[in-house]
Amino acid sequence: MLVHHLTITSFLVGLSLARIGDVCRAPQGSGTCRSESSCTTGFTVTNACPNDPTSVKCCVQASCKDNSGQCLDKTRNSCAGGTFKANLCPGGDNVQCCQKTGGTTPKPPVTPAPSPSNPFVEYLRHLHNLATQYGGDRPANQLVMEWLRHEEYNGLEWKALIGGVDDGFTDYVKKAGVSPLATFKDPEYNLDIKISHLGACMNGVFVKDPATGTDTNRADVTGWGGDWMTFYGEWRRDSDKEPKGGKYCLDHMCNAVDDTTFKLRDLVEDADCYNVGMRLRANPSLSIADEMGKVLAGGYKTRMKSFVEGRFRDRATAQAIAKNMLLPGNDIVINAGRIKLVQQQGGFFVKLPLWLSDEDMNDLTKGFADRLFGIVQLENMATN
Repeated sequence: MLVHHLTITSFLVGLSLARIGDVCRAPQGSGTCRSESSCTTGFTVTNACPNDPTSVKCCVQASCKDNSGQCLDKTRNSCAGGTFKANLCPGGDNVQCCQKTGGTTPKPPVTPAPSPSNPFVEYLRHLHNLATQYGGDRPANQLVMEWLRHEEYNGLEWKALIGGVDDGFTDYVKKAGVSPLATFKDPEYNLDIKISHLGACMNGVFVKDPATGTDTNRADVTGWGGDWMTFYGEWRRDSDKEPKGGKYCLDHMCNAVDDTTFKLRDLVEDADCYNVGMRLRANPSLSIADEMGKVLAGGYKTRMKSFVEGRFRDRATAQAIAKNMLLPGNDIVINAGRIKLVQQQGGFFVKLPLWLSDEDMNDLTKGFADRLFGIVQLENMATN
């Protein structure tokens, strides 16, 4: 009976991590957790944001089945300049299609538009072809990653961390008339993914051997580890308002709304760079364009599970890894970088992780692990 109770409790804890601003998923579609009163461009679904008050629900935005308008909750929203029509939307009878004047005739079927991520995949394919033509002593995939990061992530710190880029290749690409691409739209979360950060992180995963056990290394710092260090600095900066690090993680880490240094967009980049980078390390014959194409064509549905379980295994291990990422180790480059990143966010006199009590460190890292595995739990719910 105790084991059964603990299993159910663990499951409920995992489900309780959806919060205001989080992406939520329901049979009727995807949306964000909002108060009912602020859902003015869609309709609400209950039980998709279980950690929030009853007034907070999943606000879903969906087009009508015949593409003739927008699905709205007619009991809460008006259809200005049009009329409501039933049986064209998912949900209850209160969710109806708002058809604007002149738009009551259903639009004819059209061929689905290409995924908004396709241009990025083709961009990677062109770069990979150029890298193959260029040759040199570095793998083509690595050269592509270096191009993606070369403008923003090639300073002295990055050169010390994972090495500099091949300047000859960047010149070769520029002469071919290719310009850096800043962002692309993620098909799952509709976020603008920062390509330079994705490339820098993937570059670190690709060139540095994976850490083992609960150890951390430079590849971690290029992705989730660097984000975790700066997020720690933000918590210390805000510790007068929220002294509990665990709660700060659950409230602000990997959030689609909060503008922290470890927001949801950063986690998406960290997950994709790890998953793709590890596959390319394991099989050099694969192409970065093909592997990113697989992610953006549907692999994103399990990206968090692949990343979190691949890098952190389980909650206890994740907590230990998160702790080791914050504490001094044998790598002087990481040690120096940690202090700099923490002070950038928390100020020069910030309380460094080394000085935290065991109780505070355990609470903070438990929040880290709970937040990551909670996101995996939500992803599992959406795919099952």
